[in-house]
Amino acid sequence: MSISSHIENKTLHLQVIGALTVDIFNEFENAYTQKQLDHIIIDLSQCNHIDSGGLGMLLQMRDRMGQDANKITIKNMSHDIQKIFEVVRFEQLFKMV
Repeated sequence: MSISSHIENKTLHLQVIGALTVDIFNEFENAYTQKQLDHIIIDLSQCNHIDSGGLGMLLQMRDRMGQDANKITIKNMSHDIQKIFEVVRFEQLFKMV
């Protein structure tokens, strides 16, 4: 479980590798805090699991970005993770592609 990230033109590109759980909370939070960002793109193509802690981490990120659904894009999620997002109605809180 880890993340990979880089910033390009005030956009943070963040890739979750393995599981999105509280085990990577510090690494996840450090990727976007204390930075001047206009947009965050989260790539879940390498993510195989997300739990309630991971969902909470995404909500905390959204709060820090001003609760604007267009400032965070979540992409390349597996069918199982997409189903979880649908159950908790994340499609209303984040831009998903």
